[in-house]
Amino acid sequence: MLQSLRSLAFIISLTSLGIGNLFAFQEEVDWIWNDVKATARGGPACMKYIVKAYPIKIFRRNVSGRTCLKNSIESYRKGDQEEALGWILAGQCHDRLARETFLKHAPKVLEYVLQQYGNQVPVR
Repeated sequence: MLQSLRSLAFIISLTSLGIGNLFAFQEEVDWIWNDVKATARGGPACMKYIVKAYPIKIFRRNVSGRTCLKNSIESYRKGDQEEALGWILAGQCHDRLARETFLKHAPKVLEYVLQQYGNQVPVR
């Protein structure tokens, strides 16, 4: 009985760790969406943050976090998942830990961005 309780407690702790990571990236994505200032928070380094380097370099420039997510959604709709993820990373160019979390959960992050904000970005 005690062994069963320990096993159950272990499984619950693993489950809660997974849920914690999920919420962590959702909060970071939501922060990006709510960042509507037209300046990159990280200053000049963020303005020059490379979203994609091939075939041509795409830089974040001086755009808001929300614009980064809108660009991400548009890139995803065009079939370029690499560029879509790059725009999400650019939205947190000033926060290395947030970018690492996004990379660790990339498919789920893209899915969340599309589900949460995709309807708010018109199809071009």
